Formats: sequence, structure tokens, C-alpha cells
Amino acid sequence: MVTVDVEPDWGIRGCQAIRDVLPRLSDLFRRRNVRATFFVVAELLESCADLFREAFSGHEVASHGLTHRILAGLGEEEVAFELAESRRRLEAAFDRPVVGFRAPFLRTPPEWFRRLKAAGYEYDSSRGAVSPSPRNARPKSWRVTREDGIAEIPAAALRTGWIPFSLTYLRLLAPLGEWLVSPRAPMIYLHLHELAEPSLARVLPWRLRLALRRNAGAAAWPMLDRTLARCALRSVTCSQFLALGGSQSEDG
Repeated sequence: MVTVDVEPDWGIRGCQAIRDVLPRLSDLFRRRNVRATFFVVAELLESCADLFREAFSGHEVASHGLTHRILAGLGEEEVAFELAESRRRLEAAFDRPVVGFRAPFLRTPPEWFRRLKAAGYEYDSSRGAVSPSPRNARPKSWRVTREDGIAEIPAAALRTGWIPFSLTYLRLLAPLGEWLVSPRAPMIYLHLHELAEPSLARVLPWRLRLALRRNAGAAAWPMLDRTLARCALRSVTCSQFLALGGSQSEDG
């Protein structure tokens, strides 16, 4: 599963990365025969709907919230609105069911699965952490679980465990990061702004900016291409994975 979080530049503001990167990424997916799941912040439809419709053809669209706010810090009514309204807007824009959700920054509030069920979702992909953590499962112990009628497709880790299998850590650990990828890794996630010009990282606080712009932009594209060539020859969307009965992956 190749998953892309479509959100403001560096998760804060602006959408230049969407305009600069999404068409090229769509071409790369086409060349590599990748069927991806795009987790989309729904308010971005206001400025990017036409671009999305073209780029997401043949892929799955899922929700990444309405505004990209951290849901764990919101009240119950605000969380309910983020879940329901983002789904409503995405379904209206693309005229297809939206059944998956990924929480911004992978941070979820209490009673998470009950809330997802009430909002009409069928699966979630929020279990894990964006930084090294035991919550990120190694491929050999990775499992899909179910709770309150919701399938949870968790984030995966590199061979070492803990370190997320994401383009972020392929970049930060380069060239070691690619060597740590298991050929049986179940899922990778990435952000459009990682593939854009590093100057877009200026919206970040300076300490984060110094770290996170490492190997961003032009240097990130060949890393992603090589990883897709190794791991995504039989890629499916998250919904397809569940429909095929996917439940686990063994370390390779």
C-alpha cells in the first residue's frame, strides 16, 4: 500500500507543493503501475479540486480531516464535525464513497473507533507515530486489527522496528534508510511537500526546518522511485487490501 497525505505545505499552511508535485507524482505512479490511497485534507478542495480530480483518477481518496487540526485536542462536537464534514465534501467532489481516515499527525482522541463508525467510515490508518516509537510495527509483527466495526491498518516500520517506513525517514537516514526497507513491507506513507523545493520548509520553526529539509525536493524523488520499484510492484489501495483479505505481512 502506497499512501500519500495531502495536506498544507509541511502540515502548516500553503498549497504550493500540491501544485508543483502532484502532477509529477501522478506520472510516477502511472509509470510504476502504483494504485495509491490519498488521504486528503478536505478544505483544500476550495483551491485544488480540479487538480485533485485529474491526479486521483484510478486511485483511492480517503479523508485526512477537514482542516488538519490535531483531533486529540478538540472537543467531541468538533471531532465529529471534522470526521463527518470532511467525508461529505470529499464524496461530493469525487462522486465516490470515502471509507478511510487517517488522523493528522497520527494523533487520535479517546473512543476513536466509535467516533469513526458513527461518521460512516470503514477503516482507519492512524495507529503508529510519525517519529521513532514502539507503536510502529516491524513487518513481521504487523497486523490489521478490528475494533467497533472499524479495520485498523497501522503504520509500518523499517526492519529495525520503531523507525517509521515513510519517505521522511528514507530521506533523513539516507543512504542507510533504503537498505533498512523490508521487501515485504506492507505500507509506506509520504507527503507531497517532501518532494517539493526545500525552500517551502521555511514555514517550520528553524530547528525543525534544519532537520526536515534534509534530502527534500530533488534528492527525494530517486529514493521514492527506487522504493516503489522494490516494494510496490503489486501495490493496492487500502480498501483493495482489505477486500482481498489482507491481514499481515512477514519480514523478508
